[in-house]
Amino acid sequence: SELTFEQKMEKLEALIKMESGDNSLDDSVKLYQEGISLAKECHEELQKAEKTIINLKTENGLEDFNE
Repeated sequence: SELTFEQKMEKLEALIKMESGDNSLDDSVKLYQEGISLAKECHEELQKAEKTIINLKTENGLEDFNE
């Protein structure tokens, strides 16, 4: 099943902690690869969410709305 954004971030945080442990070079590289993949997925999800928000603001005449 697909992980949620929050689950991916939690997994990424756990991987970062594991990378700083006493792993073999091979294990460290695998952890790094998994971390990069998760980071990319999270970045893409954030970009998609940002586009959705911008589109909603534009469609509703709120493009100049500042919080």
